[in-house]
Amino acid sequence: MTHESLVKAWSNNGAAVGGWVSGGAEFTLDLYRRAGYDYVGIDCQHTPYNEAMAAAMLQRTPVGAPATIVRVSKNDSALIGKLADAGADGVIIPMVDTAAEAAAALEAVRYPPRGVRSFGPMRSDLRVDDLVALGDRVAIFVMIETADGLANVEEIAAVPGLTGVYVGPADLSIGLGLNPLTAFTTEQLYEPIERIRKACEANDLILGMHQASAASAGNWISRGVRLASLGGDSATFLAAAIAGLKEAKEGGSAAAAAAGPKTPYES
Repeated sequence: MTHESLVKAWSNNGAAVGGWVSGGAEFTLDLYRRAGYDYVGIDCQHTPYNEAMAAAMLQRTPVGAPATIVRVSKNDSALIGKLADAGADGVIIPMVDTAAEAAAALEAVRYPPRGVRSFGPMRSDLRVDDLVALGDRVAIFVMIETADGLANVEEIAAVPGLTGVYVGPADLSIGLGLNPLTAFTTEQLYEPIERIRKACEANDLILGMHQASAASAGNWISRGVRLASLGGDSATFLAAAIAGLKEAKEGGSAAAAAAGPKTPYES
């Protein structure tokens, strides 16, 4: 029941690369889709967006678009259920430390007796005649980003029904007493992430991880990451804006130098 854009990206042991919406809302959602990303992530944890705002965006998502995955602000069944009702293809749950917390996240998208979700789909294209399929269509990724979560990762990954484990490099670094600002530029998380990767592999789960850049994504994809979220829309736009400005100014200076000094008759 996983979204076809993810299934296609993961075929033959491939990786899905996604854009991350943290500031531009539906404008950047659309641009990521048009650019051909495998999925788009909406962040409700470290942005001004809340789950109601994300649900409204999900309701307006065109049918057949790449998968849309939402990171909730916390592991709360009502918030997770709201996003599932709005058509989220996946939900990322932050700060999961135990197998019981992972199981609770799964129960939030499933209907009784398998879970605790209340019935109320918000999209007309959601299949409502099969409650098992309606619950299982939502991919659940639990985040390992604390020392306790890492210590319990083998038990967490063994919870039946999970889609994958998603690493928060900065918070995991903090939890392990490391500098979060060097989480993406050093090898400080190599061993912890290798342990998480092995736990995923043992349970046929997808290893996901937030990335600081395309180069960082390529490095970690080669090490087993199969769900790689590239930075955020604000950072992506800023980098492109800086590069464009630099190219324009340097290009203009180079063109002026090549043309030589102006004559009195040139404007």
